[in-house]
Amino acid sequence: MKKTLLLIAVLLITLSCSHSPSQSKSTRNISAHTPGEDQFWNELSMEAIEEKESFFDVLEENHPALYNQIITDAKDPYLPMFWGQSYNFDSGAKKIIVDPKIIGELQARFNIKNDNNIVHAGIIHTYGYLFSVINTPYGYKRKRWIAPTLNFAFNMEANSLSPEAIEGGMFSNITFFAGSLAFKDKTQLSLLKNVANEVFTFDYSKLDVTRVEEILPEYTLVTTLVKLPRKKAGEENDYLLIYSTISKKLNKELLVTAFPVNQDSYNKIVASETLGPDQKITLRYNAYLQDLGKDLKGIRKLIKN
Repeated sequence: MKKTLLLIAVLLITLSCSHSPSQSKSTRNISAHTPGEDQFWNELSMEAIEEKESFFDVLEENHPALYNQIITDAKDPYLPMFWGQSYNFDSGAKKIIVDPKIIGELQARFNIKNDNNIVHAGIIHTYGYLFSVINTPYGYKRKRWIAPTLNFAFNMEANSLSPEAIEGGMFSNITFFAGSLAFKDKTQLSLLKNVANEVFTFDYSKLDVTRVEEILPEYTLVTTLVKLPRKKAGEENDYLLIYSTISKKLNKELLVTAFPVNQDSYNKIVASETLGPDQKITLRYNAYLQDLGKDLKGIRKLIKN
C-alpha cells in the first residue's frame, strides 16, 4: 500500500512539473535561432506573451542590444511626437497585429497609454512589428526591418534601419530617416537625441523621390516613394514607401509607417487615372485619424523631385 501511494505521489509531481510555466519556458529554445530569422522573433514573442515576467525581462535576457536601444530611445521625450496613430489590427488577416501585453509595455515605456487598439504609429510600426506573430501574404510584419533590403539600399553599414543597429536606436534612426524624406519642414528632427551618425549625415538630396499628395479639406495624406539606390541580386523591392499625414488645422506633419514596395505597387500608386480632382481618397496602412469622415473625395497630386 505504501509503495502504491509513493508511486502515485511521484506521478503527480511529475505531471505537475511537466505543466509548470518554468518547464514550458525551458522547452522554447530561443538561442537556437538568430535575430535574422522569423523563428527567433516568434519564439521570443510567444515567451513574452505566455510567461508571467514582463516583456522587457524576456527581451533583456534574449536580445540585450535591442533592449538597450529601446531603453535609450524611451529617454527622448521628443521622439514620439513625430508620429500619428494606427490601428493595432490587420484588416486583411482579421487579427490583432501585436499582442496587447507587448504593445502595452512598449507604449508604457514611452509614457503613452491607450487601449492598445488604437496605438502610437511609430512604436507599433518599428519595435512593435518585430514581435508580431501573424503571417501575411507579404510575410511577417517585421520583414521590412530584419531583411537587408533597406540597410543595403542606402548603404547603412552600421545597420541603422534594423534591430541590429550598432549606433542609435532603430526607432530614432527610422524616424529621422523617414522624416528627412517625407516632411516639408525638417527642422524639428534635429531635436532627436539617439540618431546614428550615418543616418544624421546621410545626403538625402541625392535620392530620387516621388510624392503623391491626397488633398482633403482638413488633411493631406502623403505617400512618399524613394527609389532604392541599389539592390542585391534577387531583391523584389524597388522603392521605400513612407506614409504620412498633414493636419492643416494644426499645421503638423506626422509619420504613419514605412516599408519597401516593388515596381508594380509604385505604378499603381502613381497611375495617371488616379490623379486630379474628385478622386476617391482612402486612409491606408492601418492609419487612424479621429475626425476623418467616410466616402472621401479630394485631389490627388503627383510631385517629382
